[in-house]
Amino acid sequence: CSALPFVRQLESRNQRYPCFLNTLHVGGTIRTCQKFLIQYNRRQLLMLLQNCTNEEERRCIQKSLLSCSLTEEQSQSGDEEDDDGTE
Repeated sequence: CSALPFVRQLESRNQRYPCFLNTLHVGGTIRTCQKFLIQYNRRQLLMLLQNCTNEEERRCIQKSLLSCSLTEEQSQSGDEEDDDGTE
């Protein structure tokens, strides 16, 4: 992870986007990083909800959170192995 601080821009479709990466946590395992992220996101959400000035803002935040979902990207190359390790 020592290379992360040197990332200054991201590139996509021939467009460059300046960025700044802020290290929140350095953990020994993926699981400890996941635990940290859960706690961190809970604290961030609590602060966000506490800063709402009215019920409409709270509903917008809740609606936004409920609309979040992860979708699996389909492999375009077709040469990836199945989950059971067979080809």
